Amino acid sequence: MQFIKKILFLTLLITSLFSCEDVIDVKLNNTEPRIVIDAKLYDQFQPARVIITKTSDFFDTLTFNTVSGAEVKISDNEGNTVLIPESDSAGVYTENFFGEIGKIYTLTIKADGQSYTASAEMKPPLIIDSLSAKYRTNPLPYQEAGYDISCRLKDSANFNQYAKLDISKNQEQSFESYLFEDTYTDGNDFEYKFYNETFQIGDTAAVFVSSCDPQVYEYLYTYAEITSDAFHNTGTPYNPTSNISNDALGYFGVFSLSGSFLIIEE
Repeated sequence: MQFIKKILFLTLLITSLFSCEDVIDVKLNNTEPRIVIDAKLYDQFQPARVIITKTSDFFDTLTFNTVSGAEVKISDNEGNTVLIPESDSAGVYTENFFGEIGKIYTLTIKADGQSYTASAEMKPPLIIDSLSAKYRTNPLPYQEAGYDISCRLKDSANFNQYAKLDISKNQEQSFESYLFEDTYTDGNDFEYKFYNETFQIGDTAAVFVSSCDPQVYEYLYTYAEITSDAFHNTGTPYNPTSNISNDALGYFGVFSLSGSFLIIEE
């Protein structure tokens, strides 16, 4: 009899839990698409490139909206202007044009009846003095056995330098974000270690340093922050700090480049 009472009690408890469930009706509104501009100008190697798209509605996450027919120009502080034409790929605008150290460049885009502008200065490059490889004697639990790559940077004195570092292994670029600013190292050489990369004997490591102004660095920093695993666990979503007007997403990056490579040997 006692056993039957327990069964009846559990049945009533489960029934009451389900009957007390609240139905939450979340109303998701359609949102107006926003323009996204990914624009880059370099001092060498890579031509000017501007990619223009629009965000998709929450309910249409599979659509990739390119923006064709835009008027895209880059001008400098001396009055020179270059038109960046659209390529064979919709929404991609390119021109074999390179910037010069010390000049300020302004991007102007007219698309869908709206105008967007952004300015950035081409800073002097942060020079790579050397690359080195060192075998891990005590790897961390998540690391595989192999070699760490370090990059020795020659920081110039009396002005702040900001940079993004990209590392590749056998011509395959890492997806990790590596950033540098010299608040505490101004004028001193600095050893930058790529902790999340592992190399083996015979691998080729290549490092490129893209130097930029503080506003471009701020975009890169906030973008790296919100895309990191740590932010996904603790942060509140927000957009990276754009340097483009009229509420556009994305950024106009002006970069001077330096690079070096190393073949790993015993």
